[in-house]
Amino acid sequence: MRKLVKWFIASFLALSVLVGCEESSQVEKPVQMEESEAPTAVKHDIDDVVIIKEAVHKEGITPNGEKVIYVYEAPVILVDKPGAQKINNYFQALVSDLEARVDNGQLMPVKVEAKAYLNDGILSLVMDVHKTGSEGIYAVNYQLEKDQELSTKELLEKYQFEPQRLITEITRQKELNESKPEEERDFFSIDYFVDTIITNSEEFPSQAEYVKRLDEILQKPKEEKEDFVMENIDKIKAYMNSDAHFVFIHRGALEDVELVVQ
Repeated sequence: MRKLVKWFIASFLALSVLVGCEESSQVEKPVQMEESEAPTAVKHDIDDVVIIKEAVHKEGITPNGEKVIYVYEAPVILVDKPGAQKINNYFQALVSDLEARVDNGQLMPVKVEAKAYLNDGILSLVMDVHKTGSEGIYAVNYQLEKDQELSTKELLEKYQFEPQRLITEITRQKELNESKPEEERDFFSIDYFVDTIITNSEEFPSQAEYVKRLDEILQKPKEEKEDFVMENIDKIKAYMNSDAHFVFIHRGALEDVELVVQ
């Protein structure tokens, strides 16, 4: 009887060891699979990849004798790669041009603001020159992992952005503006976007040729102008803000304006 009990205990212990080994083998499998998976893309913190640098900060005298302080900012990508350096040179060239004009006594903006946003490894850099005329808002999108600039077309395709969403927001903004008291209204029209596309996509031998081309489109019905904007949306500068919403830059009555599309 004692031999039978001892045999039973020994058999039970042996079975327990086998079960324990089997369970241990099952637990290790997921760990082994995780270790063999391809590494995920490196996650970046925006403070590690870009800074807003005060490129120019000095006193000056405007042509009318007014004393002012010029404060210019520029975004700088903290990546030592050719694509990043090309973009840095682009913004630095803008600042250098403005600074040269100030030195030549031209009336230039006293403030140039820069901002940067990071979404899914895409760095959006913006420099806003507060002045009417030829200056405006400049934006560049940069893909960190590939060290390359993204065009508006590439950015919109990456997120499968439907052009109709821009038209919907333009219509909404127009209706919102028209609902305000007359003294508070700011003229807003899809014509601004038509103007932006023509300006960004075509070069004209003279101002008269530019006006002629613009009038050709502006004389068309509203629906045709909307189609024109949707078909040429990639000619409008765009970037992504901190809420991951698309921001389109268009010509306004006096200066460039940003339109956020959620």
